[in-house]
Amino acid sequence: MKIKTKEVLIDLLNEDLAWRKKELTNLRNNIRTSPEKRLPTNLRAGTVLLYAHWEGFIKKAAESYLIYVSGKRLRLNELSGCFLALAVKQKMDEFETTLKSTKHSKFLTFILGSLNERANIVVTANSIRTYSNLNFSNLIEVLTTIGIDCRSFELKKQLIDSQLLNYRNNIAHGQVLDLDKEEFDRIHSEVTNMINEINNRIQNAAVKEEYKS
Repeated sequence: MKIKTKEVLIDLLNEDLAWRKKELTNLRNNIRTSPEKRLPTNLRAGTVLLYAHWEGFIKKAAESYLIYVSGKRLRLNELSGCFLALAVKQKMDEFETTLKSTKHSKFLTFILGSLNERANIVVTANSIRTYSNLNFSNLIEVLTTIGIDCRSFELKKQLIDSQLLNYRNNIAHGQVLDLDKEEFDRIHSEVTNMINEINNRIQNAAVKEEYKS
């Protein structure tokens, strides 16, 4: 897939977010109006899907932005630090795993002598990793990979780890879910707000060309 312009990127992100938000709204309304006898089942299903859209959108959005930046074909010395790191990742891996001085020298020669070359950022299925477990730590790794400021999400650590992810894991392990519709509604709003914020930040980064050095 190619994403040649920021307009295409923005449309792609908005379209992906739109169908997710529609489904999440339907889930929330279903739980709000759920008869008591069906409420536990609806809460369990709603929590799993809420987490799925949380992880799904973050991974999709980060990958899309990475594909967009890769397609710009900028020179290494034009890239911001995070994208420069991705562009030379293979060389960095060799450098980090060897004790040979010859490898170290080759790596440094590559960096110092190749900064005017076109960057080759290879985007694969593993470029953005959530490990099917988008906890706070993994979220920070994803956002840092694409150069998005993470500081405002530090206050959301407990929400992400102790509530959203914990509830989802309890359901996956067949445990009883200690959650009522008011609590679900609160978590739903928080997660939706985080998704919106990340969407806005990625779009702003593309418009402002924050991927450049």
